[in-house]
Amino acid sequence: MNTLQQVLLLDIEEFFCYVKSIRYGYQDTERKIHIISLSDNYADMKERGRYVFSSPEEVVKNNCGWCWDVAELIACYCEYNRIEYKKFFLEYRSSELHQTHTQIFVCHKGQWYEAPDNTSPLNFGEAGCVDAKKCVLTLIESFVAYLKSVLKEKYDEAAFLVKEVTCPVPNGISEEEYLELVRHG
Repeated sequence: MNTLQQVLLLDIEEFFCYVKSIRYGYQDTERKIHIISLSDNYADMKERGRYVFSSPEEVVKNNCGWCWDVAELIACYCEYNRIEYKKFFLEYRSSELHQTHTQIFVCHKGQWYEAPDNTSPLNFGEAGCVDAKKCVLTLIESFVAYLKSVLKEKYDEAAFLVKEVTCPVPNGISEEEYLELVRHG
């Protein structure tokens, strides 16, 4: 089993291979682990147990996390290794659809990259950009294209939020607390 310290000492390529191996799921208020698939209906989670934010230590220990949790592990890795990064929160919130994603962008060897998480089809080092803004815009365009494919004419630009996140995220907070923090923090 890996410890957080072992994970933080990996070189960057090994680290992102490790991140892609983390199971997709969450820890609930009783500290029970729920492995889910991207196609699961998140509304059904209330039946399984309420989500609580997992710290980087818990993500490594449990080998499990949502994009929100995994983004904090990646941020922890970047801070430990003095790697420049940016964290963005994307949210589409309407009566038809509520979709969120937290994404880290990493500067490596003069290029900015979308940091692959445990749901990303990318491998680290693919599709680099000299400019961080261009890298972020590429993800936003992809997210919006997905939303438009699902919502069609119901897509409402006013329901879409993109926010750079710079505040710390406390361990053990609820889904509602996380959303409030990243929306306004």
